[in-house]
Amino acid sequence: MPERISPTRLRGRRLAALLAAATAVFGAMLIAAPAAMAAPATYGAITLTVDDTTITAGDTLTVTIAADTVADLYAYDLVVGYDPALLSFDAASAVYPTGGFGDAQTGTDAVTFSSTRLGTSPGLTGPQTLVSFTFTALAAGSADISLNSSTLIGTAGETTAVDVTAPGLTATTVIAAAPVTPGPSTSPTATPSPSASALPITGTTPSDPLASTGADATPWLITGAIGAALVALGAVLVIRRRQAATR
Repeated sequence: MPERISPTRLRGRRLAALLAAATAVFGAMLIAAPAAMAAPATYGAITLTVDDTTITAGDTLTVTIAADTVADLYAYDLVVGYDPALLSFDAASAVYPTGGFGDAQTGTDAVTFSSTRLGTSPGLTGPQTLVSFTFTALAAGSADISLNSSTLIGTAGETTAVDVTAPGLTATTVIAAAPVTPGPSTSPTATPSPSASALPITGTTPSDPLASTGADATPWLITGAIGAALVALGAVLVIRRRQAATR
């Protein structure tokens, strides 16, 4: 004959089974709770800005991508597009939030920045500078820099795509040509012609023949004057003798 179970024992068995079922269901709920309750990483407004809108070829341009607020942000990537004919990415310039790891991969006309927290570190919250980096201007032109795509990852692994069509995710910088530095002059230096040296004056060549005699003509002049005086005296004496004879 089958064993007869008292109503008390039957109720006990049913209660145990109910408790076991409840425990199984509650345990499953406890295990699934973190994944079900985990919220995806969220963000407010993300902006891309440059430190100068007018630069010269050869100058450095700083670019900053920031969020006014984030929640539960464990990792993210940012794809930034640019014109490689006008800008060159400075590979060692990227700066990420402290307490994590960051890496930059350069493509033909874009740079992908990736950052993640480490281990059991909590996700980022509040205002955050996601990355800042620099370009070097290569040539004159109008250089556009834009956030082409971005994905945010929460602490439970859930992802959120950033709306890159939102305003504030493109910046433009005008690059002027570098000034030309004049090189050394190649024109020959004029050599001054030698000036004629003055000849020493040794004397003059007089046009008057008498000038050649100089002081030698003085005795002749005195002699002539004396002769003229004697002639005049003789003439006076002759005149006086004729007057005396007439009387």
